[in-house]
Amino acid sequence: MIQIIYGKKGSGKSKKLLDMANAEVDVTSGNIVYIDDNNRCMYDLRHEIRFINTADYGIDNSDALYGFVCGILSGDFDISAIYIDGLKKIVKDENTDFKSLLEKFDGLFEEINAYMVLSGNGSAPEYLDKYIA
Repeated sequence: MIQIIYGKKGSGKSKKLLDMANAEVDVTSGNIVYIDDNNRCMYDLRHEIRFINTADYGIDNSDALYGFVCGILSGDFDISAIYIDGLKKIVKDENTDFKSLLEKFDGLFEEINAYMVLSGNGSAPEYLDKYIA
């Protein structure tokens, strides 16, 4: 299951994602992974959450992000949730087709909860409707 937190820059999306990840520690027996493009929130997460900075691994496009997430999942079968903060900051290519990326993630996250932050101005694109709660 994928859930997208969509909104304008500075609207509190990252804070909401952090709070969700920290709260999940109390209700899951699986491992939790938090992916971001820098270390700014690393110390705001509970120590039980695996924090990964994509800048440390040269992730800068949607294919690299998808492969990276596949690698994380293949290395740990106990992951119950993945949090990805700032999809547009991780995937630096302005021409990225997020619809295509989310469709690929759909097959990957059938049994794992995935929560992602996507910034945008105005209303969300129609393809995001099924992901926004």
